[in-house]
Amino acid sequence: MESKPYSYEKIEKPTIIITSLGRTGTKFFQALFESQLPEACSLHEPDVFNYFQYKKGKERISQVKIQLKEVGLFNLLIRKPLGRWSLINISDDRVRGAIDQSSTVKKVYNQRDSFIKTVAGSPYIESNIGYYGLLDVLDNVFSQFRAAYFIRDGRDWIQSHMNWGQMYGKNQFQKIFAHTWPTAHDFGDVTIETWESMSRFEKLCRAWVRLNEFAINSIADNPFVRLVKFEDIFISDNRYQNLEDLLNFLLSIDNSLELDVDSINGWLEKRIHGSQENFPDFPDWSKIHKAQFHEICDPLMKYVGYL
Repeated sequence: MESKPYSYEKIEKPTIIITSLGRTGTKFFQALFESQLPEACSLHEPDVFNYFQYKKGKERISQVKIQLKEVGLFNLLIRKPLGRWSLINISDDRVRGAIDQSSTVKKVYNQRDSFIKTVAGSPYIESNIGYYGLLDVLDNVFSQFRAAYFIRDGRDWIQSHMNWGQMYGKNQFQKIFAHTWPTAHDFGDVTIETWESMSRFEKLCRAWVRLNEFAINSIADNPFVRLVKFEDIFISDNRYQNLEDLLNFLLSIDNSLELDVDSINGWLEKRIHGSQENFPDFPDWSKIHKAQFHEICDPLMKYVGYL
């Protein structure tokens, strides 16, 4: 049985959170808000050392400079590698059942309160996969907030992750600076031996189901958190109307925030952060991959409306 939520003063600055399991356009929203709301502070994964995700040396150096300016040398290079300033570690522990709600609230508050107070601008906007397992505690951390959790068709999400090579695909050097995602073994679905014998593809299938299920269940009946399909924003024929509706929901946190609809025209044609294209599209998957996907993912695919 979980203890009662930890009680203390909440973070007062209006806050907007964009989160997901990655490969869903969170970087896009950071750039969009930064452009459309110059009075706000819009950051993308400020607690993640992103140096290695940029191929070009100039882009890597530029990213390091930006992060050092935003979060500071101590947070980025000392507290983060030691696991003391990274929300995703808290999400992972929450999903694994390693910490209860009260402890989760306390940890998130302690990590973000002083930082959000020090950054200039309002509202504070953070696009960060680190919140994927924290959606059920945001009410206890922030006095005023809106959040969007993005889900993407499992077929495309898995393809993107197979190409990107991060989840369950980090090399030994990357693992030194990165967290370890929860596994099917953590959920009690399989033994550790079975998990270790699985292909990376099958691991991703199970992660898409179990981690998305956790997030979806945690936002049920919460009027301040919205479940959003990636495809509705980036692929749908009505994508600009859907984007406008989402932005209006997120910006409803403050009546003084205004959206210039004309100014977002063309934004959805911009490719902010893509992946390589080595792993094929779903129609070209092997029979084994298709069978594994359908067996594991079809129930959630149907629930969300992808099938």
